[in-house]
Amino acid sequence: MKYSKLLILFFIVMFYSANAQNASDEIFMTNGETIAAKVLRVEPNTITYTYLGEDLENVVKKEAVYKITFKSGREQLFTQSSTGRQSISPDFEYPTMKSNEGVILPFEFVFDGAEAPEEGFEAQEYYYHNLMRKPERNTITYQDIDITLKRLREAGITKANDLRNYEMTEIAKIVGAGVLVTGKITVDYRSTTSSSSGSSTTKVDTKKKKVKTYSSGSSRSMDEFDTKVLFVIYDKNGNKIVNVNRVPFMATTRDNYVTALNYLMKRTPYYQK
Repeated sequence: MKYSKLLILFFIVMFYSANAQNASDEIFMTNGETIAAKVLRVEPNTITYTYLGEDLENVVKKEAVYKITFKSGREQLFTQSSTGRQSISPDFEYPTMKSNEGVILPFEFVFDGAEAPEEGFEAQEYYYHNLMRKPERNTITYQDIDITLKRLREAGITKANDLRNYEMTEIAKIVGAGVLVTGKITVDYRSTTSSSSGSSTTKVDTKKKKVKTYSSGSSRSMDEFDTKVLFVIYDKNGNKIVNVNRVPFMATTRDNYVTALNYLMKRTPYYQK
């Protein structure tokens, strides 16, 4: 009887052991294909795997993968699929790359924790037109802002947050420029302060023997904001040329970020005083 139980236990162990050995990772592609494989490496832009029973390493771009289900049961989703990124139309015509041309991309804008994309476009427009005030001081040419926005829209990018779903190398190809200026502006309402002032004038009428006092006064209120500007410049290979934070002094309006952008603009490698 004991021998029979041991035999049954042995076959159960062998069964689960065989299943464990045959289990594989599963790679789910964005085109609907599923690949049973052994995932070797998940790198920033690629995934390396081998087919079951083979040693040859295969490499696939991460943007083509929806998710991986590992044989342990753990799942790993990838950014492109989870953010609902739209694929670039096959009819989209990539412009000629101009390595020594700059573009001003939309800025991310967050006010009191909520996205404010229109103000991000305003920041983009302000920075571009500020550059164009004295174009002779720019050491590179800049793409017209309307052309930049048109190319981004044609690629399915309609606001600054959409840029997160793409590598900057791809954004450079979409706009056809080698210098990419962008960033994030965060504005939080802090408080409102009030102040008042007044004066009085005393006049003496000697004939009527009367004293009159005249008073005048004024009051004002001022909003205060916590404003932070993250300013980044990339090259066409996705390398960060500039990556700085700036806090404007005495932010009393939600658009006080312009003073920080003006300061940063004059200190980039592409502007001469």
